[in-house]
Amino acid sequence: MKILALDFDGVIVDSVLDSLFVSHNAYLRLHSLGNKKYFGGELFTFGNWEEVKKQYQEEIKYYRTLRPYIRGATDYGLLQRLIEENKSIKNQEEFDNYRKIVKFDSEAYEKEFYKERERLQNIDYRAWFNLEPPYPEVIGGMKKLLEEGTKIVIATANRRKAIARSFTPEYFGFTIEPKDILDKRYGENKSEQMKQIVNLYQIKFKDIYFVDDQVSHLIQTRPLGVKVILAGWSYATKVQKEEARIQKIPVIEKEEDFYPIVKDILR
Repeated sequence: MKILALDFDGVIVDSVLDSLFVSHNAYLRLHSLGNKKYFGGELFTFGNWEEVKKQYQEEIKYYRTLRPYIRGATDYGLLQRLIEENKSIKNQEEFDNYRKIVKFDSEAYEKEFYKERERLQNIDYRAWFNLEPPYPEVIGGMKKLLEEGTKIVIATANRRKAIARSFTPEYFGFTIEPKDILDKRYGENKSEQMKQIVNLYQIKFKDIYFVDDQVSHLIQTRPLGVKVILAGWSYATKVQKEEARIQKIPVIEKEEDFYPIVKDILR
């Protein structure tokens, strides 16, 4: 048996606006509003969100430039800190160095981040779902692959309960059972998730085909024998794509190429 393992954020959905919405609120709730004026210093709500997007286009544009450097949920808080401090980050190395030196209670922030996301989902799941639209060609490709008998597993740093409802006919139009969603409980280190896939499905690493938008995750997991592929249609920067090519990691540039390329690779 071969398994197609897909990351969630940046591969299946464009979660930039969801992560901004949730991370901003979590950051303000944790550190109090005080004199913070970025994004008006106010919490985002489903009621004010459309106006926020119009009023703060430059801030959202800057947030998008930072998104490719995220490795886990805690990093979203660091993005908020960077915006608050008006600091410029130009590459993964600068971001990783910032993570090492900044004083930040990552454990408290992570708890607040997931608490805020759950709060928003409980208010209106459909409104939350609309914050992270799926890549339509990827969703269509997944549906075809499932119909053709491909085993798909989700390997994510997200929480299973936060995204499981999306993998139903009501939302994505197909079903992936919760047991096939390996979440952050198995570790944000994707190598650990690959090991869990081997244990759970009794297969070999060489039979796992892993698609992620963060090239560092692919470099991390490939030594296990996993076949790795970079999702180039979302957050991966030119530098990250070039690194993938140097490492001889295949890059799928366009989402419409997801299905034919993956099908061919699995064959």
